Amino acid sequence: MHKQWIDKCVLALCLVFFLGVNASGSTLDSIRKTTVFNAGDDGIDSYRIPTLTTSKKGTLLLFAEARKISSTDKTPTDIVLKRSEDDGESWSTIQFLTNSGSDAFMDPVALVDKVTGRIFLFTTLWPSDDHSKLKNTAWVIISDDDGLSWSAPRDITKEIVAPNHYIGGFGPGAGIQMQGNLFKNRLIMPTRQTDGIVSKNRAVYSDDHGETWEIGTNAPDGGEYQIAESPNNVLRYNLRAGKGKRTVSTSQDGGVSWTNSHIDFRLQSSVDYGGCQGSMLGLDNILFYVGPAGGLGGANNEDRQNLFIYRSLNGGVTWENDYLLHEKSAGYSCITQLADGRLAIVFEASDTNGFPKMTPGNRPPGWMRLDVIILPKEIIYKDIWFNSL
Repeated sequence: MHKQWIDKCVLALCLVFFLGVNASGSTLDSIRKTTVFNAGDDGIDSYRIPTLTTSKKGTLLLFAEARKISSTDKTPTDIVLKRSEDDGESWSTIQFLTNSGSDAFMDPVALVDKVTGRIFLFTTLWPSDDHSKLKNTAWVIISDDDGLSWSAPRDITKEIVAPNHYIGGFGPGAGIQMQGNLFKNRLIMPTRQTDGIVSKNRAVYSDDHGETWEIGTNAPDGGEYQIAESPNNVLRYNLRAGKGKRTVSTSQDGGVSWTNSHIDFRLQSSVDYGGCQGSMLGLDNILFYVGPAGGLGGANNEDRQNLFIYRSLNGGVTWENDYLLHEKSAGYSCITQLADGRLAIVFEASDTNGFPKMTPGNRPPGWMRLDVIILPKEIIYKDIWFNSL
């Protein structure tokens, strides 16, 4: 008993050291944040909509939209990548994976096959002359050498879009590879599809390591969402439903069909611009959710701020104490597990109380950056959560 008490105290002290928990246990004041992309760098106006994943070899790969001349959606945009081979301590120079011209490659979503090592990057191309979605196309870019080199983008619209439908986007966030015995190694991609009138979400899945893809049926909702597996064999999605609400649904058949959705009132979300994307990660019976809870905002600032992480031990039915990761501006995010068990989270960030609103001259260089933070593996495997310290 005495040894167990000592071990628990040592673990608590380690968490305090790594996380920088203050006296009230309310924020991660001194957690290390590394900026990987910053608005204005490399001649790019803004970097947004990150997707983060860990390769089979343990390399951390961070993809993002490079909005070349404006922070506005659907302006000329390419997909870029930086790699880290030391768990986020240092990062490579920028790689451009697309060449859009005046069009926009948007909503990048990464997916790693941990069996073959193949890395997929999915993205949607919005033509500059038509933003109706009716001329959108879906593309995949592939790497077989740990992200060092990439194939030319390939149009896969006919392979993954339902008949008489159009692609609205992927995720955003990351795709997953299922781990449960019923659908072991199935690849899952979250897509947003429309029949030209109504938009609904569909999971696209592959049981042959991405050689061919099957299209699931309509989910009850349409909108930005991410899928996680928790517990094993059960898929759950979490969706930006507008006005600060998030809806959730489950699939028992590997993403083919989905239950009726409901609002998860426990998860807070910002309100401006119809809320904000959030990210999830499932590790067997442990589920994590990361997203901005919102703030006061103002005449010149959005309310996207206060990034929280939540943990559930029952697949999102209930959530343990949430914890504040970043109290200033925070937007889209993505979460992955490193090879050593720690968690890596990328998120849109700044040091203002809400991002500056999209008005002329209100978004100077540096107005938004993509930060990566690393959380210790103890928060996963020990029966301790931040606020219990």
